[in-house]
Amino acid sequence: MTEAAAPTRRYLAYGSNLCTDQMARRCPAAMPGEVVPLDGWRFVINREGFATLLPAPGAQAWGLLWHLTPACEAALDTYEGVETGEYRKVEWLVRAAPALVYLASEERPGPPRAGYLERILGGAAVLGMPGAYLAEIGAWAGAVR
Repeated sequence: MTEAAAPTRRYLAYGSNLCTDQMARRCPAAMPGEVVPLDGWRFVINREGFATLLPAPGAQAWGLLWHLTPACEAALDTYEGVETGEYRKVEWLVRAAPALVYLASEERPGPPRAGYLERILGGAAVLGMPGAYLAEIGAWAGAVR
């Protein structure tokens, strides 16, 4: 089976992988899908300076569903630091179907790394995510490393 014909896995991006230009470099075969709300989850920048999602009743985060080939998933595993424990892979039901999600091992809040938040905000804005959500993400800009 060729890579182009390989089955795809749904992946939910909520951080810098909302940026389609970035994903095109990391995972050229990945195909973007729909923008989805994530009820009961809150966007957080952790002490390492990267995004994660934390459970929060009444909150709502947003994400983009991607369709990955096995090679794309392997590339993301490396990029997200799965082997070193920076992020862990979980599977959620998103719109009644399984989706891969990378969640940071470090959950304590902290400032974003310089330039990181701007990529997330740019991607979220291009995707048409709600203005209130963009403002919520932008609030993390107060303490850049």
